[in-house]
Amino acid sequence: MARTHTLADGQLAAAAGTILAGSSIGNEPVRVSAVFANVGSTVETVVVTMQRSGGTARRIARAVLNQNESLVINGLPIQTDDTLLGVTTSASSVD
Repeated sequence: MARTHTLADGQLAAAAGTILAGSSIGNEPVRVSAVFANVGSTVETVVVTMQRSGGTARRIARAVLNQNESLVINGLPIQTDDTLLGVTTSASSVD
């Protein structure tokens, strides 16, 4: 049975960056839930990708968020060699 993992607070960048490196979770797979909230005053496009075992990053979610809207991802399985990445239109607008 997979454990759950809570992501630290932070903001998405305007260039693709690591949200969670699987190497930080230990040896057991986990299920990750994440909320991305547009706290800015403009429309933001959020793209979340997953890189499995160092391979090609594949899109798992894309959302166009108006002010005060959120993208919620629940129960995403992450293993120790996976990386979760994210990007948004404008830096410091999506928490």
